[in-house]
Amino acid sequence: MCADKVKVAVRVRPFNRREIDLNTRAVVDMSNDGIQDQTVLYHPSTGITGKENSEHHGRKAPKTFAFDHCFWSMDKAETRFASQEQVYNCLGKDVLQRAFEGYNACIFAYGQTGSGKSYTMMGSRSDKGIIPRLC
Repeated sequence: MCADKVKVAVRVRPFNRREIDLNTRAVVDMSNDGIQDQTVLYHPSTGITGKENSEHHGRKAPKTFAFDHCFWSMDKAETRFASQEQVYNCLGKDVLQRAFEGYNACIFAYGQTGSGKSYTMMGSRSDKGIIPRLC
């Protein structure tokens, strides 16, 4: 367990009711090839499928970013679904261990309003987030 550095993690939440009602198209995908976690952003005109515009060049080309952890939480039915427990195991356990060792520790949740920060950190009564699990 080596966590003596800043870790950057990103999590994709499921669509909310409004997004479902508007038939919103997913523009974020994630992959883990065993070496690094990657997040791929697609242009809104193509979405993940890329079917509407097969010419991926310039500004419409997918953009790939590497992070320490990429958590896919869009659909519980998918095998790559990242639960609250998985997020805690990857991020929270190291923070708690370092705190017990006497080091300062911090988890900084950043993102747009409605992006899932509170749910990741606090969770719900039946599905606890990072903070209740730390306690």
